Amino acid sequence: MTLIADGSAHLLSLDKRTLYAEDEGWRCELEDGSKVDLGIVFEAVDLSRTLGFEEEYPFVVEAAIVPRPEALDDEVVLEVSEEENPSRSALIFDIYRHYGGVPVNIDALQPARASCGASAFVTDQVVRPEKTASGQTIEVRHFRTIEDALTFTREFYVFISPIVFEFLDYLLDQPLGQGTGWDMIRRLAGGGLVAK
Repeated sequence: MTLIADGSAHLLSLDKRTLYAEDEGWRCELEDGSKVDLGIVFEAVDLSRTLGFEEEYPFVVEAAIVPRPEALDDEVVLEVSEEENPSRSALIFDIYRHYGGVPVNIDALQPARASCGASAFVTDQVVRPEKTASGQTIEVRHFRTIEDALTFTREFYVFISPIVFEFLDYLLDQPLGQGTGWDMIRRLAGGGLVAK
C-alpha cells in the first residue's frame, strides 16, 4: 500500500486490484457551506466471475467518488472499521467496500474509442459497446489482465480524473437508488448512515 506522486494527484494502492487517487483541488461544498475533500477509488473487476461471461478480455475498471478519510464522520468510521486506529488506506478501503461511493463512468470522460490512439500503447485492451440498465449504449474498455487494467488506470484514468470534478455537480445530482450522490457524500461526511 504505497503512496505514489502522480502529477498533482496522489495514488494509493489499496489492494492487488484497487487504487485510490486524490488531489487537493478535488472537493465539493454542501448546502450548509461545509467543504468535503474527495478522492476516487478505481477497482479492476473480473467479469469472468459473472455467469455466462467468457471473454479473452474479462477485466473492466469501475470508479467511485468517496470522501477523503479526513472528511469522514466519526460514526461512519466506527461503523465500517474493525480496527481502533485504522491506517488511512484501510479506512478508505473499508468505506469503499461498505458504501461503494458515487459511481463514475470514467470512460465517458473521453470516449474510449477516441482515446485508443493515445492510450493503446499503454496496455492490451479492447473497447466494446454495452447497454446500460437505462438502455443507453456506452463504450467500455476491457483488459486482458488485472495488471493491464491497473497499468492503464495509473497511466490514463488517473491522468484524466480531474475532468470528473469539472462535472461534479452533475454527477452528484444523479440518483443512486437511495437518494443522490449528494446524499451519499453527506451521509459519509456528516452521518445519516445507509449501507450499500
